[in-house]
Amino acid sequence: MRVTHATVVDGGVCTVRIAGDVDMSEVEGVTAWLRAAVDTSGCAAVEVDLADTRFLDSLGIAGLVRAHEYARARAVHLRYVHVQPWVLRVFQVAGVADRLDLA
Repeated sequence: MRVTHATVVDGGVCTVRIAGDVDMSEVEGVTAWLRAAVDTSGCAAVEVDLADTRFLDSLGIAGLVRAHEYARARAVHLRYVHVQPWVLRVFQVAGVADRLDLA
């Protein structure tokens, strides 16, 4: 399933809702969307809503980690929200759950 996104800015928080499969064919687009949110003027924090994420492969995980590091380097708080249990398990198995802000 092709991945889509929607970005909403409210009170200094940019929420990016990711829907679909975050895999090798989509990861560059997802990473670009998240970087754009981090760079949005007036956004002190970015929330990445994973409620509708249906698939996440190793390159997708790496892209989300890169986005997290990109935000940190720019002093923007980035956290992943509505993390489904299976996504949390994928993060844990990959060894990145402790590096990300997950809610």
